[in-house]
Amino acid sequence: MASSFIYAHALLLSAAVLLTALAAASASTNWCEPGLVIPLDPLQSCRTYLIRRTCGPGRGPFVPLPEIRERCCRELEAIVPYCRCGALRIMVDAMPPAAGAGGMAASPSCSWTTQLDLAATLVSEAECNLMTIHGRPFCYALGAEGTTSD
Repeated sequence: MASSFIYAHALLLSAAVLLTALAAASASTNWCEPGLVIPLDPLQSCRTYLIRRTCGPGRGPFVPLPEIRERCCRELEAIVPYCRCGALRIMVDAMPPAAGAGGMAASPSCSWTTQLDLAATLVSEAECNLMTIHGRPFCYALGAEGTTSD
């Protein structure tokens, strides 16, 4: 009788420890990390769109800007609303700070900071009109949000 009591007590204690560990792990997991909900190299068309909008056409085959924007919007739409602002920040963080069109030196309108500011507007009604973590088509200034939180 005593051994079954000890067994039940040990089982309950083990279950409590396991549940505590699972709760702690899920609380610390940020699902908006690249490789989970966000692709490892996110929003390639949006990157191209930002560079074209800020730096000009550059080299290579010419694709009309509205077509690039439509591709960008499809890529953004494929990311869950909760992670869209974070995905935009991750995309801009991966862009070289002084990369102009076709590898040329960047002008002030082609700066990384300008691209960061413009990236935050890609979810807006004027661009892709996509909901975000904020419950509307809006991202805070991406420099203020951090990479994947909020």
